[in-house]
Amino acid sequence: MKTGRPKIEGLTMRQSETMQEICRYFDLYDSMPSMQEIGDRFNITAPSVYLLVRALSEKGYLRKIEGGRNSYEIVRRINDNAIVLEDVPLRGTIPCGQPIEPMDVYQGETVKVDKALVQGGEYFALTLSGTSMCAMDYESGDVVIIRHQAMAQNGEIVAFCLNGEATLKRLIYTPERIALKWENGKRQVTEINSMDHFFIIGKVVKHIKKKDIIYGTK
Repeated sequence: MKTGRPKIEGLTMRQSETMQEICRYFDLYDSMPSMQEIGDRFNITAPSVYLLVRALSEKGYLRKIEGGRNSYEIVRRINDNAIVLEDVPLRGTIPCGQPIEPMDVYQGETVKVDKALVQGGEYFALTLSGTSMCAMDYESGDVVIIRHQAMAQNGEIVAFCLNGEATLKRLIYTPERIALKWENGKRQVTEINSMDHFFIIGKVVKHIKKKDIIYGTK
C-alpha cells in the first residue's frame, strides 16, 4: 500500500506532495525552490515539473511573478503537521564578535530540527555569542545549524577559522578578494590576505531564535 502525505482537496496526490514540499522549502530557506530542485526532489523531468507548477497556479496555490521566467510565489499554503524531527549534535559556542579558539564540545546534547533540512551531508549546531551579526537578528543564545563543508558561495553566512580562531561572518568572495563582513550596521569588513591561515568550517543553513530551540539528547 502506498503511504505518504494525504491528498489535499482539489489536488492530485503528486500536486499535493509538490505543494507541501514547496511550502516546507520556503519555511526552511525563505525562498522558493527552483524547477531543478523540485525535479530532483521527486526524480521527475523538467516538463513534468512545469506541468505540476502550472496546475498549482491554475488552482490558486501559486501565482506567477510578472517579468520573472518560471518565477512563482505562494498564494495558498498547505501546512504539513507531520514534521519529522532530527537530532543535530550541539558542538559548543561560536562568537559573532571577536574570534576565539575553535571549540568542539559534544556531551550528548542536541538541537531538534526538521529532518528535511539536514539531508545529504554532515550537520551540527552551535550556540551564538556576541553582537557582530545583530543586523540580521542573530543574538547571543540563538542557535545556528551548520552544514560541514569547505567551500561556500559569495554572500553566505559561514563558520570559519582564521589564524587558529573561529567565528561567524558573511563571506565576501570574488576571484580577486576574500573578506568577511560583520552584520552589525557598521559596514565592518575583515580582509583575508595571503599570510592568513583561513578555512571554512561550514555554512549556516538555519538560524533558530532562543525561544524556538528544542533541545534533546543523543
